Amino acid sequence: MTQFRGAFTALVTPMTESGEVDYDGFRRLIEFQMAEGIDGIVPLGTTGESPTLDEDEEEKLIEIAMKMAGGKIPVIVGSGSNDTKHMVTYVQRAKRHGADAALVVTPTTTDQTTTAFCATLKPPQSRVFPSSFTTSPRAPEEISPRL
Repeated sequence: MTQFRGAFTALVTPMTESGEVDYDGFRRLIEFQMAEGIDGIVPLGTTGESPTLDEDEEEKLIEIAMKMAGGKIPVIVGSGSNDTKHMVTYVQRAKRHGADAALVVTPTTTDQTTTAFCATLKPPQSRVFPSSFTTSPRAPEEISPRL
């Protein structure tokens, strides 16, 4: 299992003036981060505009990040969603692409408890992949450190 140490950049998703994803700009951003010695990258976190991207755009960004990292630095793919079923699907997608981990947050628009949220992660396909959890300030309950 990958050891996570050092600084990881939560990548933004560059856009063109017409509002399209700037994939070349995304590549340049990753090249810059790696050239400057970053320890890992996090595409598709909330700074990566994931709520406004379609699935094809997300898939392509993950593919670019994985290819550019090339095993030299870890990649933690943002996999959060307001819908826990989608979140599990996004975690599985990160695993399928070879990411080192998935980053998820507690849903912000539901009154789901930590217990209910963690129950969503009980299926074996969800447990076998490392995930990092953060709590949204708008979430109804903090994720317990014991998880």
